[in-house]
Amino acid sequence: MDEAVAYFLDLRLRVRRQPEARAIVDRCLEILARAADADAATLLVLDRQLEALRADLERRFGAPKALLRH
Repeated sequence: MDEAVAYFLDLRLRVRRQPEARAIVDRCLEILARAADADAATLLVLDRQLEALRADLERRFGAPKALLRH
């Protein structure tokens, strides 16, 4: 989990001047932060948020060639 957070924090610095990209990274960071100590009900909510994020990214950028989900 620490590696994922570090990755998104680094990514956030790289896109800091791009509001839309920064908003997407912030959504990812929020999901990661909430998942750290989530109970079963919260995990269901986070799963729905991940699905919404996936659908949003697919609408914006097209379907991925291969989807890896952690």
